Amino acid sequence: MASHEVIAPWGRWGGELTSRPLPLGDPSIETLSDDVREDLVTIWIGRAASERRVADAFEVIRDALVALKAPSEIVKLATRGVDDEYRHTEISQQVASAYAGKRLDPPPRLPLVVPSFEGASEELRHVLHVFGHCAVNETTASAFLETCLHLSKGELARAVCRELLSDEIDHARIGWGFLESLRPQLRDQMVPWLLPIVRANLRVWRETRRAQLDDELLAGHGAPPPHVIDEALIGAVADLIVPGLDRLGMPTEPITRWLAEAAPSEVVRAQGFEPR
Repeated sequence: MASHEVIAPWGRWGGELTSRPLPLGDPSIETLSDDVREDLVTIWIGRAASERRVADAFEVIRDALVALKAPSEIVKLATRGVDDEYRHTEISQQVASAYAGKRLDPPPRLPLVVPSFEGASEELRHVLHVFGHCAVNETTASAFLETCLHLSKGELARAVCRELLSDEIDHARIGWGFLESLRPQLRDQMVPWLLPIVRANLRVWRETRRAQLDDELLAGHGAPPPHVIDEALIGAVADLIVPGLDRLGMPTEPITRWLAEAAPSEVVRAQGFEPR
């Protein structure tokens, strides 16, 4: 599935992979040792697999928004989000191939586990899916990619991080725009789930990035060290997600209290999707 052919002609760039051609011949790649290049291949092919799974997640989001009769513009953006993630898969695979020096096969498809939000009504489950994926996960992804871009020195890594970041910011806006359109009664029903969703999202991000190596050369090619990723994750919650919820008049004190009490090393022990 990680092929340019699956990208829709009605997508973000009219069927093109990126807004401008990727600098796949980045000369800085040739200066890297075989071991560093191998690590970067592993990192970027892993991201290709993750992006493909996110495409499946966006299908869930699109269907949830349709079921909720969300504004048509938001549904349209979510539909385009599926195609965006196909593009991200192919982009990441091309980056991995550039570091490998040969075209790589697509990675195995990762299964998507959709949270059940046990005890919530069907309508609320749809709302929580949109909130958790777009407002929380895509906002966090934006902060992660901003950090990758800030530390990247390689021409290819910088170009790719810019492309992915511009999309992820739009994807986060889907969630925040949807929450703004939501009727107050449904926002009230979301309250017990806010902290559990934020905690679980950070746990998944940390588990995914935990094995990443702390190496300046890797950071220069889009792969920051774990402690820097931790800072970006916590910063996304404190500086982006909490203010966004505050702006909508939703209670954030449990989240801010948890952030104050939980050191980054403890975030990984956060529990699942059970309201507290």
